[in-house]
Amino acid sequence: KQYTDALSDFTDNVDPLPASLARAVIEKELLHRDEKFEDVFSEFDEIPLGAASVAQVHRAVLTEKYGGPREVAIKIQRPSIESKLMGDIANLKALAKTFREELPLDYYTVFTELEKQLQDEFDFVAEAVAME
Repeated sequence: KQYTDALSDFTDNVDPLPASLARAVIEKELLHRDEKFEDVFSEFDEIPLGAASVAQVHRAVLTEKYGGPREVAIKIQRPSIESKLMGDIANLKALAKTFREELPLDYYTVFTELEKQLQDEFDFVAEAVAME
């Protein structure tokens, strides 16, 4: 229990991205080339509702052009986090495969399953569809 509590700090108690970077990610990933942030959102809370290792969530209000005023939650993936985490998992799988005979558990299989689960975590479009 003490290890899981200590490790949970790495995923749960994460400093949020700066608001300027969060806005830049939104502009790059969600907006069309000819749109400005203010064209889509009439309000945007710079302080996130929550921040974790993979993403953070901000409250915003859509403009009338996009069906507003309507309050929405915007989930923002941390830049480069997918490649970093998937690289870490690949390294763990390689180690687990190398030491498979010496380990008390088949960690290769564990990390392979974790890899599949993480792929789902990074698919925000599938998550949004599932919420509808």
